[in-house]
Amino acid sequence: AGCGGGGNAGNGSPTDIDTNEPQSQTTEDGSSGSGGSNGNVPNYQLVELTPPPTTLDYQSEPPSRSITMVTHDASTSFVVPIIAGLHDAARQLGWEANFTGPTDGADVNRQVEIIESAIDSGVDAIATTIIDENAYEQAISRSFEEDIPVVTYNTNPLTRDEMREQFGRALAYTGQGQVGAGYVCGLALLERLPDDATTVTIGTCCPGASFSENRSAGMEMAIQQNSDLELTNMIELTTQASEGVTAVENHVTSNPDVDGIIGTDAFTWFIGDALENQGMADDIVGGGFDLTGETLEHISNGVLEFTIGQDPYSQGYVPTNQMFQYLDRGIPPKNYPTGAEVIDTENIEFAQERSNWGTLREWQQS
Repeated sequence: AGCGGGGNAGNGSPTDIDTNEPQSQTTEDGSSGSGGSNGNVPNYQLVELTPPPTTLDYQSEPPSRSITMVTHDASTSFVVPIIAGLHDAARQLGWEANFTGPTDGADVNRQVEIIESAIDSGVDAIATTIIDENAYEQAISRSFEEDIPVVTYNTNPLTRDEMREQFGRALAYTGQGQVGAGYVCGLALLERLPDDATTVTIGTCCPGASFSENRSAGMEMAIQQNSDLELTNMIELTTQASEGVTAVENHVTSNPDVDGIIGTDAFTWFIGDALENQGMADDIVGGGFDLTGETLEHISNGVLEFTIGQDPYSQGYVPTNQMFQYLDRGIPPKNYPTGAEVIDTENIEFAQERSNWGTLREWQQS
């Protein structure tokens, strides 16, 4: 799981403009502008006042509505807090909510079919991830034609101008700024490496995916700007534990100079399993992304050093509330940056307590 957007403004600093994160003196599209003391203009998000496909009624109780959240990969435990956030918001609003997606790993074609089915069912709102720059154009455009608004969450590589061109409007995004989050991960690694470190490695489940490319770009940027470390070739972890753990074990065996390994995604725990299996947790600094139970357990046990959280709970909660605000109050959805939090041994106890999402889901379903 990941999130998209972002680039480089040409001054060596990460810019995740599409998530509306505070950035220093860059334009909305990441290019330099004219004006201001240094020739650039501030980052901003243009909000288009598009009327909702509903009649606003300020004199009575808002009606119950339905929202469907679609993900590109519903097979991992990463989505559990997203589902919890979705249902917390839906309960508070009196809405019906459904979370769905491919259950056999990331599958864009199947995801698009599910979006089409949600449109056919007549839901009031749709929230979806976007992991391909072109695959969703027909489905999302059809949703708007059917008066079903769409927002995005977790991952979206499209710029606001690209969305306007494809869908006729810029879709709001709730999630992490990808390049910036990767930069934070790279810095977290550098802070924990020994002074004599020479070599580090990046691992990813999904080479070529927008979230992988953007996060790894941020990681590389942080490492190259702030150290003289050598980067090895990237490890492909896949989404299968047996393959991913073996890939990491083979890598550290054939590259004895590696001092640190960081992952770009929810399968960071494969790195922890490999280091533990090889008895190398004290020799190699391991870290990466997301707050899966396995990754948190590895941090708690001292096998991994850290992981980067992206607040998946808010990725379910915020889009649902945004749709209420839009459909019943006429307030257009806006980008909501979930930021990057570093989880390590200093805060792991609270992070694990907070991540008891299964218990929350049991209460929600009771």
